[in-house]
Amino acid sequence: RAPYQTVLTHGFVLDEKGLKMSKSIGNVVDPLEVILGGKNQKANPAYGADVLRLWVASVDYSGDVLVGPGILRQVSDTYRKLRNTIRYLVGNIHDFASDTHAVDVEELPSLDRYILRRVAALHGEIEQAYDSYSFSRVYQCLQRF
Repeated sequence: RAPYQTVLTHGFVLDEKGLKMSKSIGNVVDPLEVILGGKNQKANPAYGADVLRLWVASVDYSGDVLVGPGILRQVSDTYRKLRNTIRYLVGNIHDFASDTHAVDVEELPSLDRYILRRVAALHGEIEQAYDSYSFSRVYQCLQRF
C-alpha cells in the first residue's frame, strides 16, 4: 500500500514564451534565484519564498505552466496587494473583543451585511476549490474579491 492517498502531477514548466527551459538557451528559472535574487538585483530581484509559493498556487497545473520574470513580477504585485490588505484588516481588528464589541447581524448596516454574505460565499468557493485541488481557483477567487 502506498504511503499517500493522492498524487498530483503537472505538465512541463516552460518559460514565459512557452519554450522548454534549457541551460544552453539560458531561459532556466532557478527557484533559489527567485527567492534570494540574482547577482544583478535590478534585473533579478529577490521575491522571497512566499511569492514563489503563490506562483505555484496561481498556475493551473493540469497542463504546462509558464514562469519567467514578467510572470513573477505580476505575482509579486498580487502578493503585495493581498498582504497589505490583510495587514490593514488585522490592524483594524487587533483590539476587537467579541464579548464587548459584537453586534447582532440584524443590527449591522446593510453594507456590512452584504460584505459578510460575500465573505461567506467566498469561503464556500475556496473550500470547494481546495477540496478539488484547484489551487489556481483559490488564487483567482482571492484576487477577484
